[in-house]
Amino acid sequence: MPVKTAKPKLVRPKRGTINKKLIMDTSALMFHEKGYDRTTLDDIARALSITKPSLYYHFANKEEILLACVFSADDYFREEITRRDDENDTGRKRVEVFLRLYLEVITHDIGVSMILADDRVMSDEGRARYNELRRVMNEALESRIKAGVADGSIHVPETKLTTYAIFGMFNWVGHWHFRKSSTSLEKVFDRFISVIFDGIG
Repeated sequence: MPVKTAKPKLVRPKRGTINKKLIMDTSALMFHEKGYDRTTLDDIARALSITKPSLYYHFANKEEILLACVFSADDYFREEITRRDDENDTGRKRVEVFLRLYLEVITHDIGVSMILADDRVMSDEGRARYNELRRVMNEALESRIKAGVADGSIHVPETKLTTYAIFGMFNWVGHWHFRKSSTSLEKVFDRFISVIFDGIG
């Protein structure tokens, strides 16, 4: 899932080429640029030059598209963190690996849906699925912080609020218009890591 920095154009698909991935790519881009609440199925269908019934062939509703984007990004994150993470590293190093990958994911067209998803407007089932994903993500980061406290590479008085604070910093990047920014993701990552581990006081 490479990070895209240049603003892509919505390409009119050829007749008969509509599939779930194309719908997800187009929808996620619109969710980010226009907002999930303000994006309608009519908007998505219009961008794809198809009818709304054609969307229903692939997805039952807009929430289903959003959750498909969210869990697609989560699947990628899980695969990559398994590949990149090394339990023999210090807790601090593992936190850095985790957060670098997380930043890559949430600034990708589909991955940004993980941040834009709002459980306040979801169905009960959708809310439960999304909140479980966030719970697992929180526990994954907190476990690495705890490992750092145990091995002495991280010094914090507690870990849960620290986890929330870190996610608060990183999640907000998903709301930035990162394609219009001249600041590289590497610079954002380095600055955030400096704040997390070195502070500003």
